[in-house]
Amino acid sequence: MSVRTTTALTTDDLLWDTTDMLDALAARDLAQVFRLVQRATRASQTTLGVATGLSQAQVSEITSGARRVSSIDVLTRICAGLSMPRHARMALLLGEREPAPDLAGQQAGKAMRDRCADVTAIYSSRSDFMAEAPPQALFDHATDIRASGLSLNLICQQYADNRLLKLLAAGTRLRCLFLDPAGEAIRRQEREDDYPDGHLRALTELNIQNLARRIRDRLPANARDNLAIGVYDESIRANVLLIDGRLCVVQHYLPQMRGVDCPTMVIERSAGPSGLYPIFDDMFSSLWERSRQL
Repeated sequence: MSVRTTTALTTDDLLWDTTDMLDALAARDLAQVFRLVQRATRASQTTLGVATGLSQAQVSEITSGARRVSSIDVLTRICAGLSMPRHARMALLLGEREPAPDLAGQQAGKAMRDRCADVTAIYSSRSDFMAEAPPQALFDHATDIRASGLSLNLICQQYADNRLLKLLAAGTRLRCLFLDPAGEAIRRQEREDDYPDGHLRALTELNIQNLARRIRDRLPANARDNLAIGVYDESIRANVLLIDGRLCVVQHYLPQMRGVDCPTMVIERSAGPSGLYPIFDDMFSSLWERSRQL
């Protein structure tokens, strides 16, 4: 007895989710299934036969309605030969129609997962993040640090001066971008966060002066350019910290919430242009270009 060689037919998954196809599968109407496949793929009856292990004559009889198929073995061969996805196979073999998968939802979900695939952690508050990732763990071995935000307390208040001096003297580059203490945006932020007038301005001015005097002025002359300080006067949306072109920490600002209580998102750069890292990388670069250097 000869064994018929089969070669599975390539079909588009979307074909198996149309109403006509799902109805034909559930009714085991192979004549309609074959016609729909032929319409979508332009396959001949001979090609369908090669794919499913049937002769051209058998395919013709099935397509014309002269032959019914009830054998599970033959149905299984047809499923494999037409490259049916799982839900289509189940509909044909069980004779029951399953709901079509939500392809639009699946595709939207996949697009969102791809876009946010480099987000590795989200913390409900900055204090939760700090407990998991203290400043020394972030900065001690860094070679390039870029930070934009309001007062940048993570660097200016929570990371020891001697560690920062050692880091910069060894060649690490640090660029710090503060909300301008003399600008209008910081006044709006004080009102939004319900701080006393001048509170954020005084804190930010202190951090800038300390960074310039306690750090930059104490560096060896050949290392002072490793620390750059700038200010900008635009509504703040987030503190953004970028480390060595691979790690991004985003501390959001939300209406009616103090910054310390807002969420923190950690992003680890992935290969290629997808993900959120390039967005915040571009955000910092653009803001730096518009800033005033001190």
